[in-house]
Amino acid sequence: MCKSRKNMIFLATFAILLVTGSGSAFSMEEEEEKTYTLEDLRAALYANNTDIRKQGEEYYRSTLDLTDAWWTLGPTVSATAAGNYMFNPPSVNYTIDSDEIIDAIDWPVIAEQSTRPSASDKSLTIDEELDHTLYNFGLSLQQPIFTWGKIANSIKLYQGISEARRIQLEGTEHQLETELETRLCALHYLKQILLILEEEKEYASQLVSFTELAEKNGMMVHQEVLDAKMQAKQIEITEQNVKEEVSSQLLELQSLTRIQDLTLENIRFTVSDDEILRIINQDRAAVLEKALFGDSDTMRLLLQTEAVREIAVKIAKGSVNWKPDIALQLSLSYSGSKFPFFEEGWQDADDYSLNLTLGISTTVWDGGRRVRDVSRRLSEERSAQIDTDDARDQIRHTLESQWNTVDVCTMRMEYQELKIETALLKVEQQELMYKSGYSAESDVLLAKIDWCNERIGLVQESLKRSTAAYTIRYLSE
Repeated sequence: MCKSRKNMIFLATFAILLVTGSGSAFSMEEEEEKTYTLEDLRAALYANNTDIRKQGEEYYRSTLDLTDAWWTLGPTVSATAAGNYMFNPPSVNYTIDSDEIIDAIDWPVIAEQSTRPSASDKSLTIDEELDHTLYNFGLSLQQPIFTWGKIANSIKLYQGISEARRIQLEGTEHQLETELETRLCALHYLKQILLILEEEKEYASQLVSFTELAEKNGMMVHQEVLDAKMQAKQIEITEQNVKEEVSSQLLELQSLTRIQDLTLENIRFTVSDDEILRIINQDRAAVLEKALFGDSDTMRLLLQTEAVREIAVKIAKGSVNWKPDIALQLSLSYSGSKFPFFEEGWQDADDYSLNLTLGISTTVWDGGRRVRDVSRRLSEERSAQIDTDDARDQIRHTLESQWNTVDVCTMRMEYQELKIETALLKVEQQELMYKSGYSAESDVLLAKIDWCNERIGLVQESLKRSTAAYTIRYLSE
């Protein structure tokens, strides 16, 4: 029978449609308990999706890095404290000859007579044990004064990185939200196809019954019965393929939202034809300009990466040889046997000190490593510019491809609508001829099956056009 060839064409066309999603089945056997709208699923996406949560943490860490960078402008204060108790402290035990002490003094002469005492040939013995305690305290403050812009540029660098993390997070949210809506769109149209296939399966079952009865009555040959059964089996296979695709889309939605009980029946989503028409009827030149040079997530992230690379070059140039960093250090220390401020006489031994130091540090020669670092940063900056240009080319190519898909699908939809109208007229004609006795019931059923196939073809083209529209919106808005 010639109608089987049309069904084979339909199966091949639908196999192409199945590339819009991937995955494995999620059970739809449980009875519906709760319904989910687009807003419910979007809220679950933002709350549960692992990619969004991980990138949110990365953005949070980048803000901490930025705070650390700001604090490098201020001083670094460090303190040390130590206390020792000596169970057997060292002792001071030595003898001094009294004549050595007398000789060491410049005695005055009064009335032409020296006041120097006579030698005594005696010695002075000192025997003193040190304290059991020893305390050490230190306070140091370091303040950078001049660093050739490295600190200021480091702050700008971390600001740029944090902004890039934020843009990346927003881009991931936008991308996953588009994916969520695209998969819901696929389920919307797949549900329509299943309903049509259920109707078509009923017509095919009636056709098989009719041909079997006609064969028994000698009105049809066995080949026509086999053709009818093959056609019915093709419809069953197509229905199973669609159900597998539904399960695949549900599994992907489960992965996106972490909702375990999603089924085709408890999802409430309808494709907005007005939104699809709004997207595809936009000025294409304006859409392309906005996608390439506007505020799209991809271009914002690439341009921010370029800015970060530019700042990295400035930091590298500020770190080359013979560019000294200048810093001020203030240190206060105490080391003695008395606890300061709490024990009397702690300051008598003059065991504390206050020092102010101005330091200069620079690299004189390192084999040219820092100069090569500048070259590396410049190379990375050029690579970022190349990535931006390449991304623009890819976006332009993708948009042109999606616009072509929109145009082709729109023409095919118009064509399918004509074919549906024609197929419906054929059904009405076959029914009228059947009532008049000029055609068989099988002709009516074949016309109805053909009418169902044309309707499925329209749904397929609607799905492909909607998917292209969502892609255009993602790249340009």
